[in-house]
Amino acid sequence: MLLNKNKKQLYFLLAAIGGGLLLLLFLFGYGLYRYHWQGPFMRRLANIVPYPAIFVDWEVIYYRDYLADLHTLEKYWATERENKNVFLGIPDKKEIRERLVNKLVEEKLIQIWARSRGLAVLPEELEAEWQRLQTRGEGGREIDFFLDKAYGWSEAKFKKRVLTPFLLEQKVKARLLAENKSDDASLLKRGQEIYQEVKKDAANFAELAKNLSDDRLSARLGGDLGYFSRGTFEPQLEKAIFAMKIGEISEPVKSSYGYHIFKLDDLLYAENNAPSQAAVKHILVKAFDFDDWLEKQKTELPIYRLVL
Repeated sequence: MLLNKNKKQLYFLLAAIGGGLLLLLFLFGYGLYRYHWQGPFMRRLANIVPYPAIFVDWEVIYYRDYLADLHTLEKYWATERENKNVFLGIPDKKEIRERLVNKLVEEKLIQIWARSRGLAVLPEELEAEWQRLQTRGEGGREIDFFLDKAYGWSEAKFKKRVLTPFLLEQKVKARLLAENKSDDASLLKRGQEIYQEVKKDAANFAELAKNLSDDRLSARLGGDLGYFSRGTFEPQLEKAIFAMKIGEISEPVKSSYGYHIFKLDDLLYAENNAPSQAAVKHILVKAFDFDDWLEKQKTELPIYRLVL
């Protein structure tokens, strides 16, 4: 009887200790998520306890990685604030967190897609890129200074957190571009269809641009690109635009972005009476765009963030 009683007391004690530890872990977790605790103790705790920060397609981005990167970014921006040559563009803490969450999500999306295609960064590719950076001009000294003063990272950490994701992204971009190359014929066909539609209703070019253009920024302005000088656009675009008459609408013109249908609104002339600036509107039929692809992945795969 006494032995059974002692066992029960031991079980009760262990359960109480376990319950207490779980409660502490819960409270620390609440502090991490709700109040952004990130001192040295919390970073050590996050390295021990696998708190999740974000789920991307049910794959975990751990809080320890989020917290380590957040600490690094805040250190970097603190050094930038001390730089008297930097006046604009210093984000506040909330914006730093938002940028980091977006970066971590995009890296995970790229990893997931790369794994599905058997793409990976090989050690020799990583080392070759590192050597290329080291031997490019003042690259080696700049990287060493940057890592030591701004980030406080080792060479190994820089390779893991910067170079590897960069090289993997380049591989994914190359594969996606190759897979979408055959789309050029359909892009041109759509461009020709839009051109025919615009020709019939040239007076409403701006409204058509709002509804049909793949250039989201200029579409909101009715396709308006404003005035630009020679040397601003790709040569074939510039050649086509400066060969137009005011009010004229161009057939689809190809660029690295896709196909453009331009409307020339105005020309400004230099002293030699040659046109030097043009004001145009355009409708863009966009070719494959990696940023658009990433945004689409964000809508198609489940993403749950626990960090605020």
